[in-house]
Amino acid sequence: MKYPKNSEKMLRKLSWKLIRSVSATVTILVSGSSLYFLHQNDYDLSSIGLVRFARAGVAVSHIIVDYKWTMWKYRDDVNNYQKGMKAAHRRSALRLLELAKANGGVFIKVGQHLAASEYLLPQEYTEVLSVLHSRAPESNLKELYKVFEEDMHKKACIEDVFSEFDPRPLGAASLAQVHKAKLKGTNEVVAVKIQHPRVKPHSLVDIASMEVLARIAAKVFPDFYLSWLVDEVKRNLPIELDFLNEATNADRIRGLYSHLHFLKVPIIYYQYSSSRVLTMEFCEGAQINDLDYLVAKNIDRYDICRKLGILYSEMIFVKGIVHCDPHPGNVLVHKSPDGDVKIVLLDHGQYLNLPDDFRLKYSKLWLAILKPDQDEIKKYAAEMGVGELYGLFTCMITRRTWKAVVYGVNKTAFGENEKAEIKAYAASLITQITEVLQNMPRPLLLILKTNDLLKSIEYQLGTYNRADTFIEMSKCCTRSVYEAKMRGKSILSRIFLLFNMYTVMLKLILYEKYQFFINRHYAQSLVL
Repeated sequence: MKYPKNSEKMLRKLSWKLIRSVSATVTILVSGSSLYFLHQNDYDLSSIGLVRFARAGVAVSHIIVDYKWTMWKYRDDVNNYQKGMKAAHRRSALRLLELAKANGGVFIKVGQHLAASEYLLPQEYTEVLSVLHSRAPESNLKELYKVFEEDMHKKACIEDVFSEFDPRPLGAASLAQVHKAKLKGTNEVVAVKIQHPRVKPHSLVDIASMEVLARIAAKVFPDFYLSWLVDEVKRNLPIELDFLNEATNADRIRGLYSHLHFLKVPIIYYQYSSSRVLTMEFCEGAQINDLDYLVAKNIDRYDICRKLGILYSEMIFVKGIVHCDPHPGNVLVHKSPDGDVKIVLLDHGQYLNLPDDFRLKYSKLWLAILKPDQDEIKKYAAEMGVGELYGLFTCMITRRTWKAVVYGVNKTAFGENEKAEIKAYAASLITQITEVLQNMPRPLLLILKTNDLLKSIEYQLGTYNRADTFIEMSKCCTRSVYEAKMRGKSILSRIFLLFNMYTVMLKLILYEKYQFFINRHYAQSLVL
């Protein structure tokens, strides 16, 4: 079949016409939908995924260029190299802080993870990003009221449910903020946690952005691999965004630890709760690191830290159900008029359920560390997948030098010199640390983060070198090991094992009592 001579020209014209028409249509549709979306979000540019991705891309590009330039600038200047790198660390940390504040939500959550990663990141990062634990951006009341009404299926608005609703938030976090209110009719004082409206819609785009940028950063700096962190956020975020899951966790923990009379977990009001709204009992108290409150109320900070240690030792070694976000804003202390001191545990969105096999190995590893027995440390560390890097792995989970581990972490105090030594070594072992983090069991990543937050509280209260920490840990590890031995055994065998377990526990208790008897400051310091 023959076509006219000018058919090719005509086809080309039609093609370009079609392309222009399609482009114009797409442009109009994209522009129109973007304008509509902006209108729906009060013309906030951060509501557009492309803008958020671009903002993150620019920040990461600046950081990469800054590091490359700094390394090139000081390549022959050994004396000033470290000084130059420290300055680059601080500039980069400030860029990440501004990015987290601008994009909010998931970016703040990752920033909080980084702030708790003292075993991995330079000090400048953890110092700068630590503000994200307490100073997250706030949503306005109009947005929060809308979330509440949508999730109550428009059956009730704020005024229908609450006689009072304090417009000032008690606290704002990465995913939500909390307001004090009073229920209509009963006048019960409650805390209302409402999810930031844009967190859930943005989460998929934000995590995808982070995955891309983490891969780019890994290509540029092969020794600095953060994809494991993005993977953890990706795995846990959907769970944390469901507040009904948090409500279930709170009920579960209240029941599991009812024998710990010092622990308080708020009661949940399910009739005024949903996947994005959580209404709970309002609990009085101050943040656990508020020294002024502890002094004013005459609360023993060593006793508070001992109780927190008991709770977390039971969580990790005995029950295997661990609250993974114990930063000061989530751990309150309250002293009632009758003198009863309670630890109030808040934010039950992120829990780690430890497999029994992992929990048993981890208990055995800690018992080996506390002996100390290098052969057993090597054996149980190898079972956790770290191979010949067992020494570094042990230093990471104890936050001590190998010299302190060999001598006995329960026999030596942790001082500023050792802290500086760890920082110096960590900076030179980024490759090996990253390898350990990639090879260790996934649950251990969250345990490391949790331990870092707990140790940070102890640092702030000046109780880090408490000797009784290791006694409580030893008791719980012993329980874990013996309870595992008793499974499937005959009644007679279980009685025999129980007798052995209680013999070991009695020795630990008597040792602790003896130490308190000869040294009333036993809980306050280790023997140097």
